Amino acid sequence: MAKTVSQRFWEKVNRNGPIPEPETGLSTPCWVWLGAMNAGGYGLFSAYGKHHKAHRFAYTHFVKQPDPGRFVDHICHRRHCVRPGHLREATRSENTQNVGVYANNKCGVRGVYWEAESGKFRVIVRYGGKNYQGGRHDSLPNAELAAINLRNKLFTHNDADKVK
Repeated sequence: MAKTVSQRFWEKVNRNGPIPEPETGLSTPCWVWLGAMNAGGYGLFSAYGKHHKAHRFAYTHFVKQPDPGRFVDHICHRRHCVRPGHLREATRSENTQNVGVYANNKCGVRGVYWEAESGKFRVIVRYGGKNYQGGRHDSLPNAELAAINLRNKLFTHNDADKVK
């Protein structure tokens, strides 16, 4: 007997994944996708004659069909998570607001960069295709606070900073 789409989907999910970082506001574990992944770290799932990103399939299958042109955002910041409670609809702009620290950031604080020529931490927040300057700061904590304040002023889907 052939497996149902739901059976095939659940075979590729570990429901005992890690708990998201505290700043996400989530206390339930991620449901980790164990199946095929794309180069960007998103799970892939084939169903109904089409290929889907696994998180988008989970949201569509268990919550609702996203509105046209909308993205499915990971509140938990884990691209391989398919737990519907960790997902929400978002515009492109909202989706890019809810990101963590970029991998190439050497100081480990989102929107803060060490500027060797000035000997200071520089704050730059990108929104709507533009860079917004948050000044240069002598200490990392002051720069982090400036970045948080600037993001809170500009962003609507900035969950991590709203918790602080």
